[in-house]
Amino acid sequence: MDDLLEKLQMQGTENDALQQDKSKKWLNITPGTGKFLALLVDEIQPTRILEIGTSMGYSTLWLAHAGGNSVQVVTIECDEAKHQQAQQHFRQAGMDNRIDAKLGDASDWITRLEGQFELIFLDADRSQYLSLAPRLFQLLKPQGMLVVDNALSHADDVAPFKRWLEQQPELDVGVLPIGKGELVVYLHDDFR
Repeated sequence: MDDLLEKLQMQGTENDALQQDKSKKWLNITPGTGKFLALLVDEIQPTRILEIGTSMGYSTLWLAHAGGNSVQVVTIECDEAKHQQAQQHFRQAGMDNRIDAKLGDASDWITRLEGQFELIFLDADRSQYLSLAPRLFQLLKPQGMLVVDNALSHADDVAPFKRWLEQQPELDVGVLPIGKGELVVYLHDDFR
């Protein structure tokens, strides 16, 4: 698994350096962020994880690998080519049975998801975050965590969402200087 993660990280870096079109970039999380997510999964011991923004599946594999056989990861990607490539990576890792990869718009998919998740990882179109927020916190179990990537590298884009989060009394919010910045949100009680 370590070899596959390293290979995907290198391929993503090479691809993104050559691509001018942002939609064709992999935009992988950093290896440091992957390690942070793995530590978080190890601490929380979730049975269900939701990821919004699969891309090529690099972050998904970090989450699924850290959770072992007891975790189910639901991941949503809107780009069909990236979705197909991610599914190949999941099969290559032998984890396709624990990863439920959905193709389509996150705002549509999250209205159809049932049950709750102990961990949600958000790394997608930042302009959607505010509109997704109420439903995300209905899907997050009490005492669950939401992690948002790019909180420092794209602080201006994340700022409206962060301000909204800070106004919710049920939430503790902080930013960690890991990778490109991780906005970490803890849900105390049921979201109102």
